[in-house]
Amino acid sequence: MSSRKIVIAGASDAGFKIALAAHAAGHDVTLVDEHPQALKDMSFDAPWFYGAGLPSALMNDNSIAQSVLEASPQLMECIEAGIDVRVSTVLWGAFRNGPNCLHVGRPKVGLVTREGNEILEHDALIIATGVRDFVPSFKGWELPGVLGGKAGLALLDLYQVFEGKRVVVLGSDELALRVVRSARERGVEVAGIVEPGESVVAGPEAAAWLAAQDIPVHLGQVIAEAIGKTAVTGVKLVSLDNRPSEEIACDTVAVAIATLPNIELPAAMGCEMHYVADAASWIPRTTAQGETSLEGVFWLSDAGGGNGDLHTAILDRIGGAERDSRVTAAPSRKVSATGYITSWIDALHKTGGDDVVLCQCETVSRAEFCGLAPPQYLGKSLRHPQTPLNHGDDATAPRINQDFMKRMTRVSMGHCQGKRCRDEAIFALSLRFGIGLESIRPASYRFPLRPIDLTLIADDDETDDIRLNWQMWPYETRQG
Repeated sequence: MSSRKIVIAGASDAGFKIALAAHAAGHDVTLVDEHPQALKDMSFDAPWFYGAGLPSALMNDNSIAQSVLEASPQLMECIEAGIDVRVSTVLWGAFRNGPNCLHVGRPKVGLVTREGNEILEHDALIIATGVRDFVPSFKGWELPGVLGGKAGLALLDLYQVFEGKRVVVLGSDELALRVVRSARERGVEVAGIVEPGESVVAGPEAAAWLAAQDIPVHLGQVIAEAIGKTAVTGVKLVSLDNRPSEEIACDTVAVAIATLPNIELPAAMGCEMHYVADAASWIPRTTAQGETSLEGVFWLSDAGGGNGDLHTAILDRIGGAERDSRVTAAPSRKVSATGYITSWIDALHKTGGDDVVLCQCETVSRAEFCGLAPPQYLGKSLRHPQTPLNHGDDATAPRINQDFMKRMTRVSMGHCQGKRCRDEAIFALSLRFGIGLESIRPASYRFPLRPIDLTLIADDDETDDIRLNWQMWPYETRQG
């Protein structure tokens, strides 16, 4: 088997394992990951929701880099093995020949750091980008101190700069339990866990451990409001069975309800996608070799990407094995993310009302979004009530198109590129109009996948002739 150039996007657990396996098989491997992120990049809440209260210690690049290396033994293993590891590097786009790109040649990815841009050619692209935070809206969710579960774990364990002293955790699945354990190990007091259901989702053993640690579990309740003027000082909880509301003092709200797959790259590339209820997301459809609908592009999910047999199948395919066209089912989870997220969204919307801001960037409320209200800056309202439902005769067409909703209301068009609101928006539409999530076409993704400085990726090395005649040279080129 001859050596191939392989680019692996994402230093997730699956990314580390396939990188080591590919390197051991003799391939030329480049592993790309956007962490540790610059402070400016973290403020866009991609892929993890850090919120508005980022610690100033993150400005010390040398200290952060050291912390990340100390907390990532797998990263050090890859570096010591001789793998080309690119950290603090954003893979902002991927390009290959297609109907609208006839002369790309060998497939390429665009990599950008704080210093500049690089276009890297490859034979195979393995996408192992892991997961992102799911953070639904509630009153006060824009306050410093509100953050996602993965962001909380990153600040606690990866960057080691967590500044909170007393945290309330939303959710009771495995992610929430990881946040609780990590917070306690760092000396952070856990003021309570909030769960809309009747029991701890992580199971009886987790419930017994929480009780033994004297951590209050507030069952049948959701957050009504994060209290505070300039930062979180507490939370107000509301019960789902008309019990009196209660307030808990805290300086951090960790929203550890769920995580969703990072699908921006395969979706923007044009991979065939399908909805998977366990993941609560559209993900690439893959063969038994992990290959997507695009030849040479592979997908490793966070749930099943650590499978050694799958790694062998992927590497065999990259090495020249025939494509196995059998489509595989997505790995199952113990708890369906769709069901759990739906229970949270339903409870939050029923108790919080329609005036809560759904999209922070564009300041659009839940009612304005679901009612297709025009952006506020236009100063106009709809002449007649409108519905997002598609009433056409084509039975195969999506019942709701999120791109249409985005253009009408600007929800998901802000500077965060929809990282905060696009997922809740789909669940809100499903609940409001009784449409299955698989019948809602999700909003599209475009390159660049992250909000980055365009001067870093633009080619400014133009000839004097182009600069002098820039208004006319395209026309003259066509005539020639």
